[in-house]
This record gives sequence, C-alpha cells and structure tokens, in this order.
Amino acid sequence: MDYKKAKFVWDPNERWPVLKELEAGEKRTFDFGEAVGLIAFGFWWPGIRKGHQWHMTTYDFPVRLKFIYDRKAPKGRENEWNDWNLPEWIKCAKELEEEGVRAIVCGCGLAGTMQKELSDAVEVPVFTSTLLFVPLISRTLKKNQKVGILTVSSEALTRWDHKLLRECGVDKTIPIVIAGMTESEYCDVWWSQLDLDFDPEKVQSSIANVAKKMISDNPEIGALVCECTDMTPFLHAIRHATDLPVFDAVDMVRYVYNIVKY
Repeated sequence: MDYKKAKFVWDPNERWPVLKELEAGEKRTFDFGEAVGLIAFGFWWPGIRKGHQWHMTTYDFPVRLKFIYDRKAPKGRENEWNDWNLPEWIKCAKELEEEGVRAIVCGCGLAGTMQKELSDAVEVPVFTSTLLFVPLISRTLKKNQKVGILTVSSEALTRWDHKLLRECGVDKTIPIVIAGMTESEYCDVWWSQLDLDFDPEKVQSSIANVAKKMISDNPEIGALVCECTDMTPFLHAIRHATDLPVFDAVDMVRYVYNIVKY
C-alpha cells in the first residue's frame, strides 16, 4: 500500500489502528506544528550555523526542512529551466504541502526564477526569494531613493534577461542598485565559508565593506535587501555598517510564519 495514499483508522475487530486506502478525491491532512516548509540544498558547509536561514536554531518556532539533492538542471535543460531542476523543486514543494505546511520558502534567493512554476504547483503560498519584497520596500521609500540589493553574484542576478528580477516583480519602474560579492575584491573571502577553518570575522567584514561601498557610491539607497541566504548570519553587521533597514532570508521566514501561523 502507498502510505501517501492511506490513513490510520480504528478497527474495532482488530482493536488496533489499521491503514485504510484513501477514497477517490480524499486527501490526507497533517499538522505537526510546522507552519513553514523550507527547501534547502542537500549538502552542508561550515557557513551553515546559528543565524543561517537553514539552521533550525535560528528560529524560535518549528520549521519543516526539506532537502533537495538534484537542484541543478540536467545537461540540455539549462535554458529551458533557467539552470534549475524544476521537476525536483516542484516535487519537494508538493511533498512539503502533503506534510502539512501552510507556506513554503526556498533556501536560495536565486530560486526566484521559479516563482511562477512553484506557486502554480501547490495550493499553499510559495516565497522563493527575498527579492519578492523589493517592490514593497521600494514603496516605503522616498521617490528619489533606491533599494540596494546585496547578492552572491550580480551576473547571476541579471542573467536570463533579468528573469529573476522580473519573476519577483522588480521591473524598470523600481529603482535598485546591485552589488555582488563575487564581483568584489572579497570574492575569495566570501567563498572561504566552504572551508572548515574559515574566519567568520573576515567574512563579516567583507560583506560589511561591500555594503558600505555600495552606500558610499550610491547615497540615494534607502534600504537593503540581502538576496543570498549565506548572508543571514551577518545581518546585524550589515545593519550596523550601513545604518539602514536591511531585509534578509531569515526575516522572510519569520514574516511567512507570522502570516500563516494559527
């Protein structure tokens, strides 16, 4: 019997719960107290620690974690699926929905290129990227102010004819400034988070310096949005360095939780 298509019922003859196949159109419901489901990459690196979006000690509420292993598009499908293995992401989203979550978030801001497809695949809300909040944050600023976007890579953010931005509702009417870690002088320091002996202080300083330079070069920036989930452990340093409102992927998870919790 397919356990996903069955439910426990009380059998008075057996005097024990037994599995019964669901009837046509009947759905099994779950509620283990995990209102938010998070799709994260199925591997670990040292940068994933308390404060990171994927680290469950970051939250004071339960989050259901779902790992995706075949996240990248197979050879020959890169252009069709914008470099993501779309069927696998949809599968993970559907599994989270079946497991009872009331909203889904993604563990990479670049996954926003799949916003429409993932939203259409399930009945619960899907928040693929912090970039979804750029239009909202832009509305809160003065008309001559811009939203600064801190990203892992400016090139990755704008490829596929700016599909990521477009999917997240960031069009030409929304003034933005983009700064990427891999395009900065701190590229090697940024990627040192993959090494067991990486220095969190150096990484933190590098992110703060990139943010400060972006503000110095573009004083019209009124708020920042961090695209990359690996920036989340350094949120307070970014806020302190820029003295601006900063929104990151942990903020997104908390926001989603607060609008779907009972």
